Amino acid sequence: MYICICNAVTEKAVRECARNGACSLERLSFELGVGSGCGRCRDCASDVLRDVQGEMNALSGAGA
Repeated sequence: MYICICNAVTEKAVRECARNGACSLERLSFELGVGSGCGRCRDCASDVLRDVQGEMNALSGAGA
């Protein structure tokens, strides 16, 4: 699914970028261009970023 139509950024690309260390919407914008056009994707991209961060936190806590 496309998150950012202006820059043709998919949810998969946002998830991958977040897993590779992007920890803010600003970083996603720098890496992928998310939110640099019309800006309508910013909320959705933030939700996906938060989701990935939650998954990563859960995984790191499971090994503790």
